Amino acid sequence: MIAPESLLQGLQQALAGRYVLERPLGRGGMSIVYLAREVRLDRLVAIKLLPPAQAAIPAARARFLREARTAAGLSHPNIVPIFAVHEVGAFVCFAMAYVAGETLGQRVRGSGPLGVSEAARVLREVARALDHAHAHGIVHRDVKPDNILLDRVAGHALVSDFGIAHASSDSATTGSRQLGTADFMSPEQASGAPVDARSDIYSLGVVGFYALSGSLPFAGADAMTVLARHVTDPPPTLASVAPATPRRLARVIDRCLIKDPAARFPNAAVLATAIARAVGEGEAPAVAVRAFVTQSERVVPVALVYGAFAGVALPLLGLHAFGFPRHRSRAPDLAAALVIVALPLAVLVARVRRLLAAGFDRADLAGALEEKSEGRREELAFLYGEGASPLEHALRWVSYGALAVAAGLVAGADRVTVLGFASLVPTLFRIAAAVSVLAAVAARARTEHRTDPRTERRRRFWNGLGGRALFAVAGLGRKRTSPPSALGIHQAGSAAPPTPTPTF
Repeated sequence: MIAPESLLQGLQQALAGRYVLERPLGRGGMSIVYLAREVRLDRLVAIKLLPPAQAAIPAARARFLREARTAAGLSHPNIVPIFAVHEVGAFVCFAMAYVAGETLGQRVRGSGPLGVSEAARVLREVARALDHAHAHGIVHRDVKPDNILLDRVAGHALVSDFGIAHASSDSATTGSRQLGTADFMSPEQASGAPVDARSDIYSLGVVGFYALSGSLPFAGADAMTVLARHVTDPPPTLASVAPATPRRLARVIDRCLIKDPAARFPNAAVLATAIARAVGEGEAPAVAVRAFVTQSERVVPVALVYGAFAGVALPLLGLHAFGFPRHRSRAPDLAAALVIVALPLAVLVARVRRLLAAGFDRADLAGALEEKSEGRREELAFLYGEGASPLEHALRWVSYGALAVAAGLVAGADRVTVLGFASLVPTLFRIAAAVSVLAAVAARARTEHRTDPRTERRRRFWNGLGGRALFAVAGLGRKRTSPPSALGIHQAGSAAPPTPTPTF
C-alpha cells in the first residue's frame, strides 16, 4: 500500500499545471477525496481518486469511470456536477464541485434528527434529483444519508456517488452479490431481483425515517440480518418512533417503505409533491387537472353500466365472429366489437389530449390524484378510525366460524346420519353457508366504506400501464406546452450551486 504522503505527491505530479492539491477530505473503501484548486479557473474542486491498486483492476476501474460518466450526464441543481475525468499513468480520478458542508449522515449523527421543515426540504430536493436521474434512465441504487450532501452556505441538498447506478433497463442486482448499503436497501434489491426507480423511492423513505427519527427501521447484528428484515419484516410506522412528525408527512414516509413496489409512490416527482403538501408548502393542482379528476369521478356510474353491457355483448359478439352460428357473416360482429371497445378509449384519449393541450402531463395528474387520495384517506380515518373497526373484525370471525360449521357438517355428514339427524344436515348447512356469505359481504361493504377503493383504483390506473398508454397515444403528434400554472414545487434561484464535501 502506498503511503498517504507518497500518494498525494504522486497525484500532484500527475495533475501538475491543472490542479494544486491542498489536503485530503476523506477516504472510503474504494476511493480517496482531496480538496484542490483548479489553476485555470481559480476555484476549489474535489478530486475523487481511485487508488492505483484498485485502478489496476479492470472491473473497479470500469465502475469508477462509469460513475463519472453517469453523474456527468445529469445536470440538476441537486446532483453533484462532474467537471472532468483524468487518466494519467496509474492514476484515475475525476474533478467535481466542492463546497464546505457535511453529509446528511454526519449531520444526524452529530446533531440528532432534523426538524420537520428542514427534513421535508432535504427529502424534496433529493426526490427531485432522483426524478431527474430516473427520467434519464438511471437508478441510483445507493441512496443513503452519507450520499446526500448538505451545502451549509446555500442550504441545498445534493445527491452524490453514482458508482453503482445502472440504467433502469438493466437487470441491476441479480445473483448472490448485492451492491449497495444494507441499512437502506429496498426489498427487491436485497433479494437480488431487478430494480427500478421505485427501489430508490424505498431507500429515500428509509433516509426520511432516519432523518426524522435518528434511528433506522431495521437493525441487526450483521448486514445479512438487516437485508433479511428489509425483505420480510413489516417496518415500524414513523409515528411510533417520531411522534412529533406531522401525520401526513409520517404517512408519506410509511408509504415509501411498503414492500410491494406497486404500492409505493409511482415516481419521485409525485413523492416530492406529496412531501411538500404534507407540510403545507404545496400548490393546489391547476384547474384543468382538477376538472379532469372531477370528470373521471362523475363517469364512474356510466362506466359501470357500460362495463355490464360490454361484459354481456362482447362474448356474444365473439361467438358470432368466430362462426357460431356458422351461417352468419363475421365482419359486422367484429366491427360491432371494435366499436364497443374503441368508443370509451376514444373518449378517454380525447380528454387526455385536452389536458395535454392545456400544458399538463401525467405527472401533474398523478400529483392531483395523490392529493385527492390522501385527503380522502384522512377524512375516512377521522370518521372511522385507523384500520379495521371492531365490527369488521366481528363480522369476519362470524364469517369464518359459519364457514367452519358448514365444512364440518359436510365432513361429518356420515356421523350425523348415524345419530339420526340426517334430515337436519341440509338445513344447517344452508343456514351456516348463508350466515358466512352475509357476514363476509357485510364486512367487505364496511371495509369499502372505510377505505374508498374506487379512488384508489382510479389512482392506480392512471399511475399504471393503462394510464401511461393513454397518455402516450394522446400525445402522438402533440408538442407539450408550458402550463399556465405549475402543479409541482419548482426550485427557485437554483444557479448551479456548489456542493458539499462529496462522499465516496
